[in-house]
Amino acid sequence: MSTERNEKDDSKYQLRRNIEELMNTYGDELAILAFSYVKNIEDAKDIVQNVFVTVYFQYEKFRGESTIKTWLYRITINKCKDFIKSFHFKHMISFGTNIQSKQTGHASDKKLLEKELSRSVKYEVLKLKVKYREVIFMTYYQDLEVREIADILNVPEATVRTRLQRARKQLEPLLEQVVFTYE
Repeated sequence: MSTERNEKDDSKYQLRRNIEELMNTYGDELAILAFSYVKNIEDAKDIVQNVFVTVYFQYEKFRGESTIKTWLYRITINKCKDFIKSFHFKHMISFGTNIQSKQTGHASDKKLLEKELSRSVKYEVLKLKVKYREVIFMTYYQDLEVREIADILNVPEATVRTRLQRARKQLEPLLEQVVFTYE
């Protein structure tokens, strides 16, 4: 009995040494391989640790039909694929119900940003002289045609076009500054 136990202990000790040697020899290569799949160094390291746990428990099943390096690479690739599948599975299950709300949240964020940008643009328009401000508001906020604005203001259409051009020119640097702030 004691001889059997010593042989098993020796076998486990030898296995640990073999695994340690494999870790030292191939650990970095396997981490790089795993990283190429999962694009995260911490996940790659975890996968490599799992590879060596698998090797520890499956070492005796290694038949030597390929090199040990090929076997380790295959285990690593399979672990990476399992990780990717499980991550997507977990992601879809965990966040599947929130995807709609996240998109809605994103849409509401976008709407909020657009409202804020619109408010800022209006604020910049309000800084203009009245004669420029009114043509901007009528053109862009009330969708009136140049002819209609000319009739309302009782000025020639050419005057409305000139005022619009001058207003746009004055607003251009201000609007670039506002838009840049929100990008």
